[in-house]
Amino acid sequence: MSRRPKAKIELAAPTGKAAKRIYEQTGRMAQTMHRLLEPKHEDGMFRFTRNAALPLTADLIILDEVSMVDVRLMASFLDAVKPGTRLVLVGDTYQLPSVGPGNVLKDLIESGKVPCQELTVIKRQEPGLIVTSCHRIKDGRDIVTDGMEDPDLFFIERESQETISNVLFELVAKRIPEKYGFDPMKDVQVITPLREKTALSCKSLNERFQQCFNPRVLPHGSRFKPGDKVINRKNHYELGIINGDIGYVRTVEPRDDRIVVDFENPDRKVELSLRDNNIELAYAITCHSYQGSEAPAVVIPIHRCFGTLIMQRNWIYTAVSRAQKVCILVGQRKEVPAIIARNQQQKRFTGLSKFLQEISR
Repeated sequence: MSRRPKAKIELAAPTGKAAKRIYEQTGRMAQTMHRLLEPKHEDGMFRFTRNAALPLTADLIILDEVSMVDVRLMASFLDAVKPGTRLVLVGDTYQLPSVGPGNVLKDLIESGKVPCQELTVIKRQEPGLIVTSCHRIKDGRDIVTDGMEDPDLFFIERESQETISNVLFELVAKRIPEKYGFDPMKDVQVITPLREKTALSCKSLNERFQQCFNPRVLPHGSRFKPGDKVINRKNHYELGIINGDIGYVRTVEPRDDRIVVDFENPDRKVELSLRDNNIELAYAITCHSYQGSEAPAVVIPIHRCFGTLIMQRNWIYTAVSRAQKVCILVGQRKEVPAIIARNQQQKRFTGLSKFLQEISR
């Protein structure tokens, strides 16, 4: 494209935070796939304005974090790409697949019909134990937590859920901010496998962190307080926010059934119903929810209570790789090799790879 200086280039990603990260790394504006496709309200539902009849005008589109994109969104996206447009898809097949149906990136690569290059040198951070361990996890080997004078990956061994929870609390509230100078609300993220059902789930940890970082009395009829860190769980195209966007509660007004949230990516203040808002506390969130995002410090509980279905190689790889500066795992050390050894991802019978092979004959 350097030979075409006037070419129109679009950068996009599935989530707002991933789009913002593109901007931070390249200096070029990026947007979510949803905003790029220009959703509109029609006949009681939202549809994308951009499609085959009104395609995107870009000469080159670079789409990041493609492993997160499900088959429905990718179908809508490709429908809006005009003939002649160069399309570059960037993603990591070792990460968790999309929450929605399909396994688009993996299928495209396995079809052998799409030109593919694998990048093996990590450029986004200095070589350290985080980078080394991510490479080892991909190869089915255990993480490394020693051998460096100033390590960036640690494991703190604890056995019970209660003691693990206590250490998580101490790390986020005190030890990490004191040692690294990080803001515990904005720079530190706890990533846990389950949303509920254990003492180490998002629900349980969030209740405790809320009391620590935001000890104000809960407004009557509300589970949120001004200042709370929250995550949106539903696409609200009319408001410009999508599933996974993180923000901070500005005001809570139970009498008016109103809550105002400052979302980060994109930066916007959004007013929602207090009773029906699809937002949750986000001091601790699941790995799927944080995919496509990064934080200076990431803290991860490890315990057998999470079971084996979720705790697989791609889960721990995705979780550890969210850390930019420091990653601390807390819990049962003997569980880590077992998690890495489990590489039997839930099968997704999509037929896409075979279809691409057949139509390319």
